[in-house]
Amino acid sequence: MTSGFRLLLAFCLTTNAAISLLPGQTPRPYPWSGDEWLSWSASERKIFVRGYIDGNLAGSWSACEAANDLFENTQDHHLGDATHPSDIPSVRCLARRPTFSKVGSSRNGPTGLSTYTGIITEFYTKHPEYRKVSFDFLLLYLNDKKFKTADELFEMAKRGEMNGVFVY
Repeated sequence: MTSGFRLLLAFCLTTNAAISLLPGQTPRPYPWSGDEWLSWSASERKIFVRGYIDGNLAGSWSACEAANDLFENTQDHHLGDATHPSDIPSVRCLARRPTFSKVGSSRNGPTGLSTYTGIITEFYTKHPEYRKVSFDFLLLYLNDKKFKTADELFEMAKRGEMNGVFVY
């Protein structure tokens, strides 16, 4: 690094630190924390949850399509039975993906998102000691197979089942 670049970097860091210490400055919440979640409007929370669910579906779809390429997609498969809807890898993969059936659609846009946002908001509001638990981690427990209430999430946190998922 040149000495001019070092000087500029030091100036920028010092200026940034000084500005953040000015009276009246509110510290920014940790990204992905309960404090950040609670700083968002209801609309922003719904947008995040919708993006999470859409991203989950898109990622699952891509991974399951890759399963066809990896696991003998070109061979003949039978249609399956009562316990396996198909022997085609992508179909079996998609049948196991997490679903969020409380989300629906109407002419005015998505519905049901407040079910998910409400649980996360209630968890952070009632249990501020767990606001460092990442909200994307909480969403893992709101799919149909694992669906938890705010109180059940709290019990999990108390038992130490959320260790390692904190934001810092």
